[in-house]
Amino acid sequence: MSTARALRLALGAGLLCLLPACGQQAGEPQAMAGVIEGQGAGPYRMRLGTAPAAIKPGEETRLTWQLTHAASGKPVEQLQVMHERVVHNFIVNLDFSSFAHIHHEDFKALTADDLKRATFTLPYRFPRAGHYRIVSDFTHRNRNWIRQFDVTVGTPPPQPTPPADFSTVQTVGEFQGRLSMSPAVPVAGYETELVLKLARGDAPVTDLALILGSEVHVALWREDGQHFGHTHSYTPHMASMLGAMHDKALDADARARMMADMMVMMMNMPAELVFHGPEIPIHYVFPEPGVYHLFLQCAPGGTPRVFHFAVKVEHWREGMTTRIDSIVTGHDGAP
Repeated sequence: MSTARALRLALGAGLLCLLPACGQQAGEPQAMAGVIEGQGAGPYRMRLGTAPAAIKPGEETRLTWQLTHAASGKPVEQLQVMHERVVHNFIVNLDFSSFAHIHHEDFKALTADDLKRATFTLPYRFPRAGHYRIVSDFTHRNRNWIRQFDVTVGTPPPQPTPPADFSTVQTVGEFQGRLSMSPAVPVAGYETELVLKLARGDAPVTDLALILGSEVHVALWREDGQHFGHTHSYTPHMASMLGAMHDKALDADARARMMADMMVMMMNMPAELVFHGPEIPIHYVFPEPGVYHLFLQCAPGGTPRVFHFAVKVEHWREGMTTRIDSIVTGHDGAP
């Protein structure tokens, strides 16, 4: 495994994966109305049930996930808690006009029976008609997995996706978020430093709070809905662990095992506030060129906010720089 590939997987918090269609197995009954088969590789099967089956915008929909072993059909037990939740669900309108990061535990405690049956449920109101993608991630036996579901809500509008807004400053409520990058033009396959700088009016934010165990949760998709990624603040501890990925003595298998163990270790560590603001650094390797939509979820002053930015990632061309000159005040990226 190349270092660039390892870093791409690592910096995506282990949640970037290929999503081939999970076709119906021979001899299986037809899926019931309102049940969607999750797409994704691996030894697990996840289904999403919607009630009602025909989803209407603005009306409450009950979403229920059930996770089983693909071979036996038995529920997957002993799921691991990562960033304070068992299953993380990311819901995006594929015109990128709405986003949610949501969990069963946001509404009620998980019971022993829920965990034994590997069944998770929550209410959600899709804000408008359209095509939505839901990505659910979970961890079992120290490996992280994702499943993807495509949902149609109401009658989607015929108009194409509006052009991306490449503004680097977004205002959400009383807070302003500014996104900076190094290198200034991200290059596919190379590490990029992204920095979110927060202000409240004219004053820099210095009272950032943790949200689900991190200063920031970043969910991103390329504009065609592919290349989902999920990552967090780039702490010195993360930098130290990722530094080990550059050890040239490691073979590909050892590097892959180390990466998987490291990702679980990072997500299972006790929560620690490292960045109080106004800046939050993030490192990521965009896998392919294109326009990416980034949703950055943070809690300035303890108030959850989501900032949405669009970033254009380029192919490498002669003369382009891939060097990172850290743009975080007082932080040079060293462990």
